[in-house]
Amino acid sequence: MIYVIYFIAIALCVFEFFVGLQFIEYCYCVFVKKQAPFVPSAKCSRQITLCEIKKHYPNAKNVLEIGSGFGAFSRKIARNTNASVIGLENMPWCACISKILDIFCFKKVKTVFCDAFKYLENTDKKFDLAIAYLGPKLTPKLLKYKNKIRVLIVLDFPLPDYKPTRTIYGGPGKTKMGGKEYPHKLYIYEFKRN
Repeated sequence: MIYVIYFIAIALCVFEFFVGLQFIEYCYCVFVKKQAPFVPSAKCSRQITLCEIKKHYPNAKNVLEIGSGFGAFSRKIARNTNASVIGLENMPWCACISKILDIFCFKKVKTVFCDAFKYLENTDKKFDLAIAYLGPKLTPKLLKYKNKIRVLIVLDFPLPDYKPTRTIYGGPGKTKMGGKEYPHKLYIYEFKRN
């Protein structure tokens, strides 16, 4: 009986530690970095995105997920396609957990702890496909890197003044950010590489 109590006490301590780190990271994200906090995209939007990749871009070999969080979607793409996936995450706790979980995904997936825009600025890699769920303020910055990305799928937040190749219903519901509501949609942009 005493072992059960010890186990429960340890489990509660681990849970409190996890929640505490999440809170610290949230505050760091909002108040220090002045960006939208980690909020996962809608599950239905992720599933529709995966279907879109499999249907229209089955030959994509290099996929980039910008703002990958704990990396669940990056690993799902790697498991369900022939692509190797790089997830970019700038929150240390999320990136750490994602790197640990990447070990158990026996497909080509890698989480990189970095600022996505600095990564794109400094890399010579070209990506067949990039997926982003960044919010209305950061999403427009991706246009600067369209020479490194062939297809960009943006969830919920379209690129202003840039017409998408296709817009797809992303499931029921809306994302609320900055006092506005954004319906779940996939905005697909196909760029011509130089």
